[in-house]
Amino acid sequence: MPRPVVAAAIVDSLSEPTMLLACSRAYPQELRGQFELPGGKVEEGEDPTVALEREIAEELGAHLIVGDRVCPEEGQWWRILGGRVMGVWLAEVAPNSQEPRAGASHLEARWVPLADLAALPWIVADLPIVEAVVARCAR
Repeated sequence: MPRPVVAAAIVDSLSEPTMLLACSRAYPQELRGQFELPGGKVEEGEDPTVALEREIAEELGAHLIVGDRVCPEEGQWWRILGGRVMGVWLAEVAPNSQEPRAGASHLEARWVPLADLAALPWIVADLPIVEAVVARCAR
């Protein structure tokens, strides 16, 4: 079974979210330019939230305050490409952190108003997750 993946739905504020950080993939070629929530694979024996913080620091150079988990109706893990599962958490950039920036994995990292997210070309598996994040932020 492939290693699980973790991703951060990084919002401008956990208490009153209005914007989400959307990242467009640099590779593989078939996903290039499509948007995703940033994150990566959980290492063997690693706690998923520790993996999330590590991956965001590596990919975007930012540190997070991790908030609530965003789960699908049928459990804690979202089914994504390649038979993988992904855990998703709301997060905001920590006060002492630099702003997130696109690294080698992404062409860009862009703050997008929650109401405008559906207009982006999302990776197909990420779209229902983004819709769940927007619904959660609207509460």
